[in-house]
Amino acid sequence: MQPWKAIIVAAIVAGVPAPVRADKAPASVDLAVDQVSVKGGPRLLGSVLGREADGTLAVAVGRAWLKKSHVRLFEQALRDETAETRLALVELRDRIAEWRKARAGRKELEFLFDKESERVENELKAIDAGTHRQDAPFMVLDLAPAKIERVVIQPPQKKSIAQAAWRENLADVETRSVTSLAQELKKQKIEPDDDPDALLQLLPPRRQNDAAWAARKALVEYRYLKTLDFQGQGDLLLPAGGAANQIDLGQVLTGVMKSGAGLFSELLDPDGVSGKRKPAANGSEKWLATAVETAEAEGVAGFRVTRVDPDLAAKRTSVETRFVARLPDGAWKTVWQRTETADASKPRPDAEQQIMQDPQVQAALKLAKSIGLGGDDQVKLAVGFGAATMEAQKAADSRFFEFRDRYLRQLDTPVMRVAPSGPAKAHKK
Repeated sequence: MQPWKAIIVAAIVAGVPAPVRADKAPASVDLAVDQVSVKGGPRLLGSVLGREADGTLAVAVGRAWLKKSHVRLFEQALRDETAETRLALVELRDRIAEWRKARAGRKELEFLFDKESERVENELKAIDAGTHRQDAPFMVLDLAPAKIERVVIQPPQKKSIAQAAWRENLADVETRSVTSLAQELKKQKIEPDDDPDALLQLLPPRRQNDAAWAARKALVEYRYLKTLDFQGQGDLLLPAGGAANQIDLGQVLTGVMKSGAGLFSELLDPDGVSGKRKPAANGSEKWLATAVETAEAEGVAGFRVTRVDPDLAAKRTSVETRFVARLPDGAWKTVWQRTETADASKPRPDAEQQIMQDPQVQAALKLAKSIGLGGDDQVKLAVGFGAATMEAQKAADSRFFEFRDRYLRQLDTPVMRVAPSGPAKAHKK
């Protein structure tokens, strides 16, 4: 599952004069931001963060815009925000104490515990003294289901344009059309934002449900206590060897050359050349049970999985990477994932040369030739897929490290929104 998406926000009350601009505000369907109409109240234009367990809808709004355009709404939101921040800090203080007790003696976490405990105490003192100032660019409004008249969620493509526009401080993002924003971004040679979580760090601290807290703890312990990584294709999954999650290119190449006998049927399978095992159909997640069994045996609360998905017909390969965490009810859930795709027909001379010099690859090619699979065409095809896989994995790794590091700086920001497990608790022991 993809974590909670782009946070780009501002709010506007229906019927009030539009900001001073030469052009007229576009129709709702042309906007790049989400729209939430409140019964008898404003129409909020911004980003819907999701729903809480009780159905409350969280919507992010621009702090400066709200203060300027709707003072009363801003003042009420500010009071609510201060109260929420205090509750969040008290909750975090207690959770750190519990966590410290559970991991007593683990020096790897002591620095983080000490630093965060001191920060939390200082912020609580500032709130109680009336000197605390929240400088997060956005605020979050919590709307009860009974207050909501209509919700329009924009597709990711539109949100990515709005998010980039906010990041670059373009004017009137909330009221301009998608076309207008896209044209200005293009003129400035700025690509739409392809990280849907980038603006999460611009929200103020909020209380975290038990599932989100468990996921955050799992990520921290993955970084500082024990790193557990898996690699594979389809439902075939193995613990990563060598560099974390480094895909075995020798097996990738062997799989490509065996495509005539069943595309990638033995990819990342130690017994692959014998044809004993086959990957499961697309959409299956039987691989999760394998990873969970190992994770529980090793006593970890989270792990990373990287899987390759080659497509010979389209001459492209995809690398998907996920972080999976154990939630309080015992269920294991993907809390973040990313897929990167690369064109296998694109020449990559440097990468291809590196692949041909790799001892693992040389061994795989030797084995393939011994069973009649090592023709020049097959080798060229395989090396092309290997180079594409390297490129896609590098991009996926980069995205994962961005995600991981984002949540290691503080234990309450950026917001991590993870819904509790549903009724079906698959893979729970």
